[in-house]
Amino acid sequence: MKQTIPYFLFFFCMNSVILAQVQVKIDSVANDSTKVVKEIKKKPALPKVFLNEKSEVISEIEFNVKCGSAAFYCKQFDKPDISVLKVYHKMFFGKLKPKEYNQVRIYLNSRSNKKVPKKHKILMHYEESLFGFDERNENCNLVNSYTLEENYEAYNIEAERLGEYAFATIQNFQKYVRNHEREFHDEEKFNREIEDYADQQNDCVKKIERKHNTPVFYVVSQNFNYPIKNNYFNWVIDTGVIRSGFLKNQPDADFILLKPNGEYFIKTGALPDFVLNKLLKKEDWLPFQKEWFSSMNTNDPVGYGIVRDMTQEYEFFTPSCY
Repeated sequence: MKQTIPYFLFFFCMNSVILAQVQVKIDSVANDSTKVVKEIKKKPALPKVFLNEKSEVISEIEFNVKCGSAAFYCKQFDKPDISVLKVYHKMFFGKLKPKEYNQVRIYLNSRSNKKVPKKHKILMHYEESLFGFDERNENCNLVNSYTLEENYEAYNIEAERLGEYAFATIQNFQKYVRNHEREFHDEEKFNREIEDYADQQNDCVKKIERKHNTPVFYVVSQNFNYPIKNNYFNWVIDTGVIRSGFLKNQPDADFILLKPNGEYFIKTGALPDFVLNKLLKKEDWLPFQKEWFSSMNTNDPVGYGIVRDMTQEYEFFTPSCY
């Protein structure tokens, strides 16, 4: 399926998870049998509110049914006094006015090095954030100016403060650090992976633009010193036009396909190439929309037609550019 460079989403260098009152941790990096057992006081459960895809309050039973549907996915947000559990679309068909399509076309033309003629489909790959080498490590729990012993002590103090797990020995911590530095603190490796991703995506761009005569744009909402120019294409930095026009209710969407009549399709998650080819080839999306509506209305766990094609697990590798 789709290969994604691991720097598009911001992450912390050291990860730890609190799941139960008593937990056991095995150092997976060192493959060591040393175990650290720690008592964790369980916080009182927050009251919960359940929202459907329209942000309407629903029952927990209805929420769980929708979460099991092929057409939806669910997320939880914990606030200081309440826990919000919300349903989102995995894919969405909508429509702009033709005039609004033209405004998007002109906007992309003005902010990129390619020009979309009138009455062309437009494909956009969308990322919320891109991070450069230094920025992706700025909240890393490893401090470059510290010795190994100082980092070990600082990490364990912070782990204790958060009720998480400390490393049992400095040897275990050292093995973790070595693995971590090879993965995340090698700037040459970072730059190679950036270039490899651009090369890979350029193959997708050429295939779509030549076969379907559809301009392809790579769009980002927030860029933190990521190299948006490469040997193949340039990223477009969105000033809010694309996000506000398409993604206000789809915060995780990473793909937009827009037709000249204003019809558009957006998705979160995998999109097999054969499904993308159908969307690009067919001018009439009504059959796809009917399959989508049927999948939503029945909350079917497998879905119908295009929904089933996008969400089922395939026995063999299914190529995917987006």
